[in-house]
Amino acid sequence: MRNSRALSNMSIPLVHLTRLFQLLSERKFAEAERILERITEKMKRSELQEFNRGYLEALSGIVLTYRSSGESYEFFSNLDLNDTEALKRHYLDFKQNSENTLHADYDRGYFSALADYMRVVLRTVNYHPTSSMASPI
Repeated sequence: MRNSRALSNMSIPLVHLTRLFQLLSERKFAEAERILERITEKMKRSELQEFNRGYLEALSGIVLTYRSSGESYEFFSNLDLNDTEALKRHYLDFKQNSENTLHADYDRGYFSALADYMRVVLRTVNYHPTSSMASPI
């Protein structure tokens, strides 16, 4: 079985994900959706269709959660961006699930997007302790 995670990261620069989540935290949804479209176009060129579908569904869910102020997904509503230890635990849990070969490609893609989200949040919080990377609520 291929390492879908490694191939996925080659096609999606972290800068695009960082920008997407930054725009979401600033509630600039039209710009965020343009970034999501760019990510989608890059992923369409890959042969990892199910992985990519899961990844894109997770990103779309994150966008929807920010747009709807977080009421639709309890995890993001309860996410404390000041608790870096909890953020690290979530990141490691999502990363572990994204690498688990017992999961279907779709699921690994989904968990991979959540791990990438947590990685960007951690970098933002660690780089800017008073970060504007606001929780979706």
